Amino acid sequence: MTFHPRSVVEFGLLFSRISESLLAGAPLRQPLDLIRQHMAANAVALRVEDRAAGNSAVFLAGDEAGDDATATAVLGHLLESCHHISATAIDDVEGSRFVLYVFREAGREGFDGEETSLCEILAGQILRGLQLSQRIGASEIERGLYSSVMDRLSVGVVILDLQGRVVKSSGKAEEALAARDGLQSQAGRLRATCAKEDRDLQAAIKAAIASANRGEGRETRGLALTKLSGSRNLGIIVQPVPGTRRAGVVTAPTVAIYIRDPEANADVESDLVRQLFDLTPAEAAVARRLTSGLSLEDVAASLDISRNTARAHLRSIFSKSGITRQTELVRLMLNSAAVLGAPQPQAA
Repeated sequence: MTFHPRSVVEFGLLFSRISESLLAGAPLRQPLDLIRQHMAANAVALRVEDRAAGNSAVFLAGDEAGDDATATAVLGHLLESCHHISATAIDDVEGSRFVLYVFREAGREGFDGEETSLCEILAGQILRGLQLSQRIGASEIERGLYSSVMDRLSVGVVILDLQGRVVKSSGKAEEALAARDGLQSQAGRLRATCAKEDRDLQAAIKAAIASANRGEGRETRGLALTKLSGSRNLGIIVQPVPGTRRAGVVTAPTVAIYIRDPEANADVESDLVRQLFDLTPAEAAVARRLTSGLSLEDVAASLDISRNTARAHLRSIFSKSGITRQTELVRLMLNSAAVLGAPQPQAA
């Protein structure tokens, strides 16, 4: 298959636009319509066959494209009434079969060998684009889940590139940086608010960058940063993250900064506490407030109950969970799965 210089450029643009469309998660009609326009076709169809499940779906672009319910019938009509070419690509991992069809009206000139070869290339490109889009989407879901869990554990995460610039910050990290109490962001870079500690921080980041560049996970360092507010020091971990290749997706080396404020407490959600430890709603409310650092007297006041009632709830909690001390209760709650639940509005 050969291309003239102009057709090489046009083909490159088509390839790029199809890839961008698939990676952006656009409806399949969009890349199919790009193919239709490029090949001067009246319709383009893609049949996706799930051989394991024994079902298929048809996607159409063109003047005759209807809704999804009629797409299979329209494809059958086009196959009977139009010139067409087709190409097949198979996903060996998922067991799916992708068949790309390109149509022209019967009264027009049919397709030549070059267009047939182009159809084969495009069928493979659609399959690869969909595979990559799925992997990236799964990676984004995974990243979002990890980030939300770290926020619930009151751990902030900042990702730096190999120039030491901030490329991503979690919600808790954004809160810590906005407070400018021990750590801050200046011109896209992390800085400790104390000059001496900042020199140590920059040295740790530089060492982590070098380690990540070498493909190593060593050079992890812990630092305590003085908080200008006078409260307990902010703890941070500087860790190199070597680049990886996973499921065809390559990630560049980075540096992760973990931020933990000892004044921040991971919260527990009352309904999850109740479900996990078989507590009543009243007992779960007492357990949650004790875990947040309140005394039993403060818990009773916040729930508008007597101290004796609060103490009775506490005895019941001890009996159900097999513990005997309030400190054990706090440790049990904070080490349980209750801290991983999605935050819910809590009763006052």
